[in-house]
Amino acid sequence: MKRFPIPCGKRTIHLEIPDHVPVQWVQSHGMAPVPDVKSAVEDALHHPIHSARLRDLVKPGQTVALIVTDITRQLPEETIVPLLLEELKQGGIRKKDITAVVATGTHRPNTPEELKEKFGEVVKEITFVNHDAYDSKELLLLGKTTGGIPLVFNRTVARADIRISTGVIETHLFAGYSGGAKSIAVGVAGEETIGATHNFQMMQETRLGIVEGNRFRSFLNEANRLLRLHFIVNVVQTGKKEVVKVVAGDPVEAFHEGVKIARQLFEVEIREPGEIVVSGVSHPKSLDLYQATRAANVVAFGPQPVVTKGGVILIPAPCEDGCGHPGYCDIMKRAQDVDDIIAISREEGFAPGEQKALILARILKQARIVMTDCLLPEETLNELYLESVPTLQDALDRELKKNPKARVVLIPDGLLTLPIIKKG
Repeated sequence: MKRFPIPCGKRTIHLEIPDHVPVQWVQSHGMAPVPDVKSAVEDALHHPIHSARLRDLVKPGQTVALIVTDITRQLPEETIVPLLLEELKQGGIRKKDITAVVATGTHRPNTPEELKEKFGEVVKEITFVNHDAYDSKELLLLGKTTGGIPLVFNRTVARADIRISTGVIETHLFAGYSGGAKSIAVGVAGEETIGATHNFQMMQETRLGIVEGNRFRSFLNEANRLLRLHFIVNVVQTGKKEVVKVVAGDPVEAFHEGVKIARQLFEVEIREPGEIVVSGVSHPKSLDLYQATRAANVVAFGPQPVVTKGGVILIPAPCEDGCGHPGYCDIMKRAQDVDDIIAISREEGFAPGEQKALILARILKQARIVMTDCLLPEETLNELYLESVPTLQDALDRELKKNPKARVVLIPDGLLTLPIIKKG
């Protein structure tokens, strides 16, 4: 019997698989973490890419919007933010002129306790506010892209003299890789902008890991030209959240330098697709179903699906916070079947967050999804066309009993690793 460690929220499941079952273990490439995160951030700030140092970009008296990530992203902002404040101080910026805007996108606001846990004592030094994509009083319409997408942004961010963002560069369904201008063009955008870019047509034209020629990424860059993001600090991390690279500077050029490292880390060749694919989810993405089911994206939406047609994807995640955004659930519950979900999404469109219904439906056309070790009731998952089995081991055993000759693909980090089927 072979044993494999699979993340499930804050714990690890040790999955047992009979010796005769062919298994492909798909793990991100080994890359040594930086020896000291603070030193790595300082070095990036001292040597920004295609940009002057931040202290030289600002002038005394200017206001600064510091766009930071919300709790669904885990990166060392407790180190990054104080170092950014020091750079700004050296440029003559007062703390009272700095506002940290949490880039929630359409996610829920973060509590004061969560902000303290994520950012540390710096929450006492500057003002932190949650972005609200639905509060028209806190949003400004700045125009439209050449393609007609309305550009609606957080008022505090739009009116600031200087805009800086933090972020993490990892695989992303729409953007190819997250990071760069995404924090401003989505993270602090209004629902009208997010809805216009997370739609049926956009989803047909994007793939995980594809940045060049990516229509969504082009939108991000165009939005950045209108509402300029002056400076970024982005990190590339392993699945264990160990920092392997810090890039700072221009939001386009620094981002692309980070993507080069991310590709080396996350993109992994495999021999062939599997009938059974296990895709693990670590905390904090395991907090709700909306985020946890992203573990199926790398299975279905890479350059080629790595699960066979009619196969199954097993996702272990506790989902302590429930389903997450409720809108996608409403669409799925009123649909007659998976094809109807796609039809509703195409014909009616969807509000921000509701695109998850279309994403899940497209995956379900390729393979079944089974949630395991999940706190959500089985009937709730069934309403969303998802199956439920108490434990990952039970789920795997059942699938192997139905198909003893099945090939198994194990992806311990289903949010970051991008399996690519080897050509030839």
